[in-house]
Amino acid sequence: MGISLTEEVAREEAAALASLDPRDGSVVGHVPIHGPAEVAAAVVRAREAQVGWGRLTPRERGAHLRRVRAELARRAEELAEVIAAETGKLRFEAVAEVASAVMLLSHTAARAQRALAPRKVGSYPLFFKRAEVRYEPYGVVGVISPWNYPAFVPMQALSGALAAGNTVVLKPSELTPLTGVLLGEIVNGAGRRLVEVVTGAGPTGAALCEAGIDKIAFTGSPTTARTILRAAADTLTPTVMELGGKDAMIVCPDADPVAAARAAVGACFANAGQTCVAIERVVVTPEHHRAVRDELVRRAERLTIGPITQPGHLEVIEDRLANARANGAVVVTGGRRRPDWGPNHFEPTVVDCVTPEMDLARHETFGPVLAIMPVADLDEAIRVANSTDFGLAGCVFGRDSAVVERVLAEVRTGGLSVNDAATTVALPALPFGGVRHSGFGRLHGDAGMHEFSVTKSVATNRIRRMQPLAALAAGPSTPSPALLAKAIRLLWGRPR
Repeated sequence: MGISLTEEVAREEAAALASLDPRDGSVVGHVPIHGPAEVAAAVVRAREAQVGWGRLTPRERGAHLRRVRAELARRAEELAEVIAAETGKLRFEAVAEVASAVMLLSHTAARAQRALAPRKVGSYPLFFKRAEVRYEPYGVVGVISPWNYPAFVPMQALSGALAAGNTVVLKPSELTPLTGVLLGEIVNGAGRRLVEVVTGAGPTGAALCEAGIDKIAFTGSPTTARTILRAAADTLTPTVMELGGKDAMIVCPDADPVAAARAAVGACFANAGQTCVAIERVVVTPEHHRAVRDELVRRAERLTIGPITQPGHLEVIEDRLANARANGAVVVTGGRRRPDWGPNHFEPTVVDCVTPEMDLARHETFGPVLAIMPVADLDEAIRVANSTDFGLAGCVFGRDSAVVERVLAEVRTGGLSVNDAATTVALPALPFGGVRHSGFGRLHGDAGMHEFSVTKSVATNRIRRMQPLAALAAGPSTPSPALLAKAIRLLWGRPR
């Protein structure tokens, strides 16, 4: 007895991954769940495509990336619609994400020739040699990307990896697989198949790590990063890790408190706080505590934000707030779910009197919660800013250049903005990445292209028919040890 068409469709959907709209729980679409065999096949296809792509000059690759940029711009609204459906973010936020991806790709395409051209270096002490540094592709790069910015975040790795001559196998988050599939389609739609997309949950990502790729680029949580690093250790596969953040804003005594509060609201509550470079802590000296708090409350209460995308994360946010309240913090606005806005919404929340030992100050919240941390002076502000294991970005507000420079020098983080927030990630020329539990390696700019390049050192002769220098070590003309020691003293024996 055969099965009905309805039963066959149900069986196919059970073997597929459903993408859900967090605003109402509706199904956006389905993608296949790729296992080890499908992932391995994708890597093989990417490796075959890389041969021709890697042989192009950086100038030729940059020209093609400009065609990719044009295709991305042409289909911007289509991509933004899928982003909004899978993440629930506001329409403006989805379009702005696509714009950020376009600008990053545009900068990379323009800089590829200069950043990746062979670079001459000094040949001291062998002046009869020429020395240069060359940048060559790794081969196939595996990109494992999160759900919060499902187009921009993979483009952070894609742009540098492709410019350097690699091809990419992209594994998007299981929460936003359709965005990843469409992004791959757009890149490949420019005339070359440079990106393979594999979809699924954790096992698909694990299969990619074990599929013989040449480098791994991961953006996500430190917990998942440790799992990937253990897999990469078995094959000595190099990695670049962009992990979580707990970014702080330091408000100095001479700062403009209103400007600081305005920036903090924008940098905290965008995308409902689901941003790795969100300002989660405002560290403020006594001069501006009340003014900053009042302005934060006033602006937070006027906001419209999207839902929490990740299932179960509302409970995490509520646990952070419960711990803070139990230890003396005060919720001055928000602090509740808003089912009248939608099933997964949480109010923009401002919490005062937060101290460094609270979970709300130590652990990434990844939600619309802003912690105010009052301090006595600038010394304590710097200590508090450095009191977490994270170090991705942050900012300082102040007018005294000497004070600002001290903060820039002493706060341990991958990037800092001055009198603004989250701008280091918005400037495509600046390297982006963190320290400590926020990861290692750099994306964006020339550094992002070099991150996905193998550095090769090349030495050649300036003089034709020159005898090999290496022959001196084992020939009749080898200098005596005493003569060599004398030469060392004459050349380098005196400080200069």
